[in-house]
Amino acid sequence: MQIGAFYLPSVGHLEDIKQGMAGKRTDLYQMMLREVTEQLQYMDENGYYGAGFTEHHFHVEGEEVSTNPVILDLYFGLQTRRMKFGQLGCVLPSQNPINLAENIAMVSQMLQGRVFAGFARGYQPRWVNVLGQQVGLGDPGDGEAYEDLKRELFEEHFDIIMEAWQNDTFSFQGKHWQVPTRDIKWAAAEVAWNYGQGCNKDGIIEEIGIAPPTYDKQMPDLFMPFATSERSIRWGMERGLVPVTVMTDIGTTRGHFQAAMEAANAAGRNYKFGQGMALSREVIVADTDAEAEAIAREAGSFIWNNFFVPFGFNAAVARPGEGPWDMPATFETASERGLVIHGSPDTVNRKIEALLKELPVDYFWMFIYNHMPQKACMKSLELVTEKVWPHFTDSIGAAAGLQKSAG
Repeated sequence: MQIGAFYLPSVGHLEDIKQGMAGKRTDLYQMMLREVTEQLQYMDENGYYGAGFTEHHFHVEGEEVSTNPVILDLYFGLQTRRMKFGQLGCVLPSQNPINLAENIAMVSQMLQGRVFAGFARGYQPRWVNVLGQQVGLGDPGDGEAYEDLKRELFEEHFDIIMEAWQNDTFSFQGKHWQVPTRDIKWAAAEVAWNYGQGCNKDGIIEEIGIAPPTYDKQMPDLFMPFATSERSIRWGMERGLVPVTVMTDIGTTRGHFQAAMEAANAAGRNYKFGQGMALSREVIVADTDAEAEAIAREAGSFIWNNFFVPFGFNAAVARPGEGPWDMPATFETASERGLVIHGSPDTVNRKIEALLKELPVDYFWMFIYNHMPQKACMKSLELVTEKVWPHFTDSIGAAAGLQKSAG
């Protein structure tokens, strides 16, 4: 099992965000870069798989300032040596897929392959509708037709990115895109004939290709946060993506895992239950249960309940028959239902052991809400690295250190 860090990069600590407009302050943004760099450099030395960042725009409130996760990937990738960096995820419907394929390929070259890629449909109309208005997402702006359009764009954009990464040159014909467009007469046809490809004998462009390709033409590991329906999970599994789930009801999630295994095997992968799947939870570890709870109360709970729950995210902790607004938006709800795992090392070990017994996975993504105090965050990272993850994987902690020394 690989362990990664999933960041919703806050600008400012809790008290700064509560003062208002934290996202517009340079001092707080610079503090975020420094503190997250310290966290990632520690993880880089201790065997963590990678770190991923969300895509969100216009978050002047400071709670999730991640305008371009690909740029964050490059910045933090240059501060580290081993970890992979990627997106969890880029919102495909409002993106230009060819530009995105190019940008991730460039970072792949600059980090010599230390990248992964993650793709999402998007849920915040404040920015999805504004940035996606030229592809129809501003009108109707919500409702069934809007959701259908987002799904169409997501799937078509994904296909285009795969074509761009897997081929030197390619063409594509879909509902929303034609690549290349018709009848492009290429003035430098002789150059294309002699040194490239994609231009026919009449000087018309028939295929295009991105340059550079990904590092050594490697396909990045692919992730799909957050997979909350069997339909999405099956779609992702059929295409080699790793669905990332935050669902906490064991029965519901086991059903999703079963659907994932069936879809993977129908695609010829011969997966076991849980193979090719990922879980995401907030994990807070301190010396005692009481200390960990006190820290956790001021960590992810604030962001989750204030900025996610209004969009229906408590569906992640719902039990059969419950809707996303049927339970209180409190720390107690997230804790009791397992969205946040907190306690002493012994307590967290027991909780994770019980979780993984029911839901074995290839990847575990730790939510890291970096608005928590840096000292508490680093102590939690050290404890989970030294006293928790080595019980579940040989990629973290002392075993990872021995492997690095041998290498």
